[in-house]
Amino acid sequence: MTPEKKAGSEPAPAVRMRELSHAEKPARRTFPGPRQAGARLRVAVARSAYADLIAHAKSSLKAEVCGVLAGQVCEDDEGVFVEVEAVIPGVAAGEGSMHVTFTQETWNAIHASLERHHPRLKMVGWYHTHPGFGVEFSEMDLFIQRNFFGGPAQLALVTDPLNGDMAICVNTSEGIQYLDRFWVDGREQRGRVPARPAASAGEAPSAGASDPLRVLEARVSQLVQSLDELRTFHYRFLLTCGFLLALALIAITGYSIYSQWGARLEPPKVNQIVPVPVQIGDKTVILGVGITSWEVPPELNAILLEEAMARRDEAARAATNNPASSAATNAPDQKKTP
Repeated sequence: MTPEKKAGSEPAPAVRMRELSHAEKPARRTFPGPRQAGARLRVAVARSAYADLIAHAKSSLKAEVCGVLAGQVCEDDEGVFVEVEAVIPGVAAGEGSMHVTFTQETWNAIHASLERHHPRLKMVGWYHTHPGFGVEFSEMDLFIQRNFFGGPAQLALVTDPLNGDMAICVNTSEGIQYLDRFWVDGREQRGRVPARPAASAGEAPSAGASDPLRVLEARVSQLVQSLDELRTFHYRFLLTCGFLLALALIAITGYSIYSQWGARLEPPKVNQIVPVPVQIGDKTVILGVGITSWEVPPELNAILLEEAMARRDEAARAATNNPASSAATNAPDQKKTP
């Protein structure tokens, strides 16, 4: 939270020149924002860096992502400010739903990218996301800030990609404190300041620092999110099964219609009528016998063949079961044998 102003005194920023080491001597530059901006530490973010940060934050709405802020510590007539000119995503970081971890591979990739793409810049802080959990820094976040970004002008930024909130913390002599404003391309942006202040640097967390209510809310949010994902999965699974079933029915119906249309039964065709005289009593009657042709469809031809084979098999079985009839049938042949 921002310090209170005393009557008759100018606002004293938390980061002063004497707090910066010789290696962090600020560059002389004009602050890209309004003059006399009352803030604990003025933070200016370039438009391109801000756009890259938002894009990286929205690339994962389930697990946290992280990276570092690259820029310079600068100074003008009003004091020290930090200008963020680029962001470097944390590749190979240990990402979770409620925490993020900078691994050795992450640091190697960050330093390589910083040397290759931004040789004149240095790390001025870090950022990470809290998708769906607000922008209050956790004890793990404060631990990372104290141990890896403990410089007096190094920032810690957290954003919630679901609601767009953003909060920035800075190291001060009183501990880690929230900033209530920052500037993007010279335009003021409001930073979220949670009701519970951040723990001071080096201060041991108290028994109530874990905030059981907040942890419970986070767990409930995770449970609700998991149920929503499971319900969405079941809905998509049933929808896919229904779609495939409808396609199968359409395919079967279409094939049946096509088969009936392509192999429809046609009646026999009369090619010629042959007159045949027939004697009926004392009169001769001429009857016409038609000679027809019929192209039997393959399906019906197969049925007829099966019926013929069935009749032949049945006759063979009957002959086997009645040997006397078979012997009587073969008797004349035996008499003709010399």
